[in-house]
Amino acid sequence: MNLKTIKNNIEKILKKECYKNNITRRDIEFCLLESIQKNKSFLLTHDDYALTHNEQNKFDYFIYKLSQGMPLAYVLGNQYFYKYKYFVDKNVLIPRSETEILIPKILDYGDRIYKKKKKLTLIDLGAGSGCIGLSIAKERKSWKIILSEKYTEAAKILRKNYNNFNLNNCYIVLSNWLKAFDDNIADIIVSNPPYISHKSAFVENSVKNFEPMNALYSKDMGFHDIQKIILESKKVLNKDGLLFLENGYNQSNRVINTLRENSYEDINTILDYNNICRFTLSRNTKNG
Repeated sequence: MNLKTIKNNIEKILKKECYKNNITRRDIEFCLLESIQKNKSFLLTHDDYALTHNEQNKFDYFIYKLSQGMPLAYVLGNQYFYKYKYFVDKNVLIPRSETEILIPKILDYGDRIYKKKKKLTLIDLGAGSGCIGLSIAKERKSWKIILSEKYTEAAKILRKNYNNFNLNNCYIVLSNWLKAFDDNIADIIVSNPPYISHKSAFVENSVKNFEPMNALYSKDMGFHDIQKIILESKKVLNKDGLLFLENGYNQSNRVINTLRENSYEDINTILDYNNICRFTLSRNTKNG
C-alpha cells in the first residue's frame, strides 16, 4: 500500500475527522458516502478504499461547509424523508423526521375517503421541497395531489423533485396560500407553514443562519399564517374535508380555539417524538 493510499483511505479519514470541528461521525460518514457514491455497507467492508483526487476534494469541501455550521442536508444537497430522497437547498426547509408522523395518518384517513368517494384530491400547501405531497403521491397513485408553493425559488426545488419522481398524479400550482384555488375542491389539505415567532429565543443557529426565513417565521407570535390557512381552507375544502396542520410547541390551544371558532369539528392533536402537540387534525363542517 503506497503513502497516498495510507493518507486517503476511509479508515484514516474517519479517525482523523472525528476529532475535528465537533463534527459527528455520522455526518462524516454521510459526506464520505456522497463523495464516493457508495452505500453504508461499503464503508464497513472497504475501509482501505483510497479516495480519488476528485472524491477527496469533494469530501474536503463537504467537511469545510459542515465546519461553518451549515446543516448536513444543505451541504449534501439532499435529505431523506419517509422512504424517499429529496433535493434541498437554502430556499426550502430541511424535511424533519417528525413531520413523517403525518404521512401514515393522512394515508389512513385518505383511504377511508377514497373508499367512499372513489376519488380524492389533496393539497400540500406551502409544499417547499414537496416531501409531504410527493411521498403521499408515491404511496397512493390513484389520488390527485396538488403541490402548492408561493415562492418561485422554492418552486424550483419543488419542480426538481417533482421531475425526479416522474409521477402522473401530481400538479404544481404557484399560489399565495389558497388564493388560486376554487371553492370546495379538496378532500384533504396538509400544511407545515411558518409558525415561529420573530421573538423566539429557541431557534438553533444552524436553522436561524441557513434555513429560509419566510418558511420559518410568521407574524402575530408565529400564528399569522396558521390562522390564514384555517380561514382560507374553509372555502377550498369540501364539506367534511380534513385539515392537517403542523404547529409550534406552544400553539396547540390557540389552533384548537381558532378551528372551533371557524366551524371545524372532530379536532385532534397528534404528538411528535417528544410528546409535544405538534400536529392538529380537524374536519370542515361547512361548504364554501
